[in-house]
Amino acid sequence: MSAPAFFLLQAQQVSLQVGSRILLEGLDWQVRPGEFWCVLGRNGIGKSTLLHAAAGLQATHAGQWLLQGQVLQVLSPAEMARHRGLLLQQQHDAFSMPVIEAVLAGRFVHRGGWQPAAQDRILALDALERVGLSSLVAADLLRLSGGERQRVGLATLLAQDPGLYLLDEPTSHQDVAAQLQLMTLLRALAAEGKAVVASCHDINLASRFATHVLLLGEGQRWAGPAQEICRPAALEAAFGCRFVPVAADGVVQFLPLPLD
Repeated sequence: MSAPAFFLLQAQQVSLQVGSRILLEGLDWQVRPGEFWCVLGRNGIGKSTLLHAAAGLQATHAGQWLLQGQVLQVLSPAEMARHRGLLLQQQHDAFSMPVIEAVLAGRFVHRGGWQPAAQDRILALDALERVGLSSLVAADLLRLSGGERQRVGLATLLAQDPGLYLLDEPTSHQDVAAQLQLMTLLRALAAEGKAVVASCHDINLASRFATHVLLLGEGQRWAGPAQEICRPAALEAAFGCRFVPVAADGVVQFLPLPLD
């Protein structure tokens, strides 16, 4: 008999509600190491709420989340931080500091104090290099562009080194080249054995880079390997417009068109 699959994250009959509006009902979903999931769907469908709930920052209306097999609600904040990291859409900075100091904050959960070790700095510098910001080590955090600040946030997660990365619209403030670099990095993290879950508006980026897709529609959802989920029928049902697949240089892109 084969060993049971190891899930980093599990949703067991999870329902999410904001005010009187039910966003999700009865979600059963599993995320394994080595998987890169993109969460797709219309604005307001619940993508951000889903990520916040998976991170333990948003209460569920029903059901429960498991993180590495343990019920999320019983874990301490420090335990959660060792196993999962969350990148928000917007980064809010109260005061000035060098970029390297912001990234070193990701090491706090591992060292238990604010005095970084030499190895912490090496890991922080490597994280900045991976997000393409090695030239901004000493830059003032408050003087960065929105896209640069978002990548500093990702570098902080890389320094934190959780098993599970939860990213809310990580490409939203990035130019085209930076989007490709970032998605390539997230795919590489999955290949290294991490689990990555990112909400995304760009269907073509998701279908090209993600290993799996969770597609949310009104009252329905689809989950599985990206090539199986990113198909015109499901995309049309979720987004309310037509999608025509177009192949170029071996890459399939989906062209959205109005419904007839």
